Order: sequence, then C-alpha cells, then structure tokens
Amino acid sequence: MKTKHIFIFIFILFSASCLTQKPQRTKTSASEYNPASFVLHPQFKLFHVSDSYSKLYLKLFTNELRFSSANEDRINQAIIKIKYVIKPSVKSNTIIDSAQTTLKIKKTENQTSIISFFKIKNIKKEHSVIEIKMVDTYANKKSHSFIRVNNSDDDNEQYYFSLKVKNKKPVFTQYFRLSDSLIIMHKNTLINKIQIKHFKNNFSEAVKPSDTQEQNSLRLKADTSWHENAVFGKIPFKVKKRGIYLIKADTFKHKGMLKVNFSNTYPLLTKSSELVKATKYLTSDEEYSRMMQSDNKKLSIDNFWLQAVKNKERAREILKIWYNRATYANYYFTSYKEGWKTDRGMIYMVYGPPDDIKNFDDAEKWIYINSKEDQKLEFIFVIPEQAISKNDFILLRDAKYITSWNRAVKSWRSGTVYHY
Repeated sequence: MKTKHIFIFIFILFSASCLTQKPQRTKTSASEYNPASFVLHPQFKLFHVSDSYSKLYLKLFTNELRFSSANEDRINQAIIKIKYVIKPSVKSNTIIDSAQTTLKIKKTENQTSIISFFKIKNIKKEHSVIEIKMVDTYANKKSHSFIRVNNSDDDNEQYYFSLKVKNKKPVFTQYFRLSDSLIIMHKNTLINKIQIKHFKNNFSEAVKPSDTQEQNSLRLKADTSWHENAVFGKIPFKVKKRGIYLIKADTFKHKGMLKVNFSNTYPLLTKSSELVKATKYLTSDEEYSRMMQSDNKKLSIDNFWLQAVKNKERAREILKIWYNRATYANYYFTSYKEGWKTDRGMIYMVYGPPDDIKNFDDAEKWIYINSKEDQKLEFIFVIPEQAISKNDFILLRDAKYITSWNRAVKSWRSGTVYHY
C-alpha cells in the first residue's frame, strides 16, 4: 500500500493567513515585516542621480489599497497622502528638508502595483535619514518607514539603479530571474567600464543567537569576474548562472550593487532540497545530515514533521506556517544570501514578526512582548561597516538567548507555533 504523504510539493501560498501569530498588537514601525498587519507595505529604492538631487522610487501594491468613487471627481480611485522629512539621524528632531504630496491612483484592471518617485534635494552630509509616512485615506491604512541615506564616497548601492528592459520599470528587489534582461546604471555617466563579480551560493545559514562564532562575509574571493563596457554609465545585465553578483563601478571600493539569483521561483521554496535546508534551525546535526543525504528528501521532510508533531493534520499545518515564514524571510531580508539564512531571517522564522521595532542610524532593535508575564525579549541587529546591501544586519549574540531559543525550538517540534 502506498504511503500518503502529508507534504504538498509546491504548497507555499505566500499569504498572510498562513503566518499564524498571537493577536495583533504590532506597532506600525514593526508592521513592515508583518504581512498580516493592517498597514501598507511599500517598497522603496533610493538613487543618487547627481550631486544635486536623488530620486526616491516608491512601489505600492493595489491589493492593499481601498478604491472608492466617493470623491469630487467621481472616479474610482485610491488616495494616498505621503509626507517625508529628512533628518540628520533617526532620533533627531531637526528637520533638514520636508515635503508632502497626494497620490491619486485610478482603478485599472489587472494592475497589481503602482510606481511613483519623488525628487529629493541632496544635502551636504554623508549620512542622513528619510522618515516617510503614508496613509490610505479611504481605508485609514498607514505605513511608517525609515530610509538610511548614504552619500559617502564609498560607491554604495544608492549610486546604482536597475531597470527591466521589457517594461523599463525599476527593480526594487535584489533578486532577479535568469530570464530577466536588466539595464544597470551608475550615477557617474562618464564611466566606461563596470566590473561584475560572481560568487557561488556557498554561504551558510545563521548560527544560533547564543553562538558567537564569526560568519562568512562577501569579502571572500569571487569565483569569476569580468568587465562590461558602459555607455553613459549604463550596462546590460543578462546572466545565465545562479549565484551572487556584485556590480562595481569602482574596483578600488569594497561596495557596489548586489543582484542575486538563488532559484527562478525565489523567494518561494519549492525544491525538496531547499525545504530540507530550511529546517536547519529546528533539527539536530544528525537529523539534518540524514535528511540532506536522503535519496528521497521529500519523504524525509514528511517523516521529520510527522515524527516531531505526531498528528498528520497538525503536521501539515505547522509545516505550512514554517515554510511561509521562510518565504517571507526571503522576501524581506535577502542580502548576499537567502533571507531565511540571515540573522534577521532566523529570528523571524523561529519567533515570528516582532511586536515592536526601534530604528537607529546603524541598527534595529526587535522587541517581543509577553504581556501575561510582563516580560520582553529583545534582539539587536547592527549594520556592519562592510555592509554592501541595505539588508546586511548582524545580530549581537549573547548566551542569555539559550533558554528562549531552546524553548522556541521545543515548541515547534511539539507541533505548536512559538509565541514568546
């Protein structure tokens, strides 16, 4: 008799309903990492066009907007009010510049997103912060975001911009499809060559929050590198290999623009080998090795969850939640490795979206709240000096996390989504 597997090969729904978490009390500042929250989830891309001004590109998803004809124009549209301020630092009350505007978005069939941009006058300061607030006037949905501005002479990613050849739309994510043809441009339109470095995807997943061992960085030697001729600072970008690409206009600088391709279904996890790897935070070394060496990884995943949870229906539900979190971790935290492998991705998968986030110039503090016991659990992620992408954050590890980590893993392995 054939065994009925609980595992559905491509089951990731990428829907907020599968996140499953405690009742909502998430603050707006933390909601950008919580797809279940009643807020807007905009994407941003800042490009330093010249020494005098930058462009801040904005992407909004129409399924998060409320459209109505209850307006003076009698047009079925969404109305988004936007206000931004530029400050010397996140916590500063000094306003260097500010502006506000209103976007009126007409309802269009089959439209999934809208893209707009604002011109921002560059300030004579290496580092500053754009604080941007939005509100959907019909739904009263809000967002509150911080964009760290880097005007220093380090050739960082804000000096680069990428477009899809097909539709000339900006690319907001670091990941791309091998079928994509891109144009990558640099602020300096006089450069005639741009270097591309390729790294194989050999970067390991994050270690436990109580472990202090040093992790790999992108300072490792590239597997291959070459130059593309640039015209007015622009190059075509069309590659056939998966992996990590570091695009550099200045080969003497460490930084540049990152583009990654981990699979053509990324950020979804669809291959059984990918799903086995994403159990790393819950398995023993022996269990993980056995699953990775299995000829039937699909079955080994089924068996792991069934043996851990004991109940088939509960096992199906728990694995759906776990892998949806992995997918969202990829969506939110991709850097030079998959989002689920990063420090923030690890904490996100095991503990869930934080209840609150405190932003700093070079760090984020995630706060988990246990109101019943009047306790808090905090994780601090810092931006390392050698960071290449905006998603390069490192957790400040500490032995004090052992107890909560072990409790969380035990909860998952017993078939219960962990809530601090």
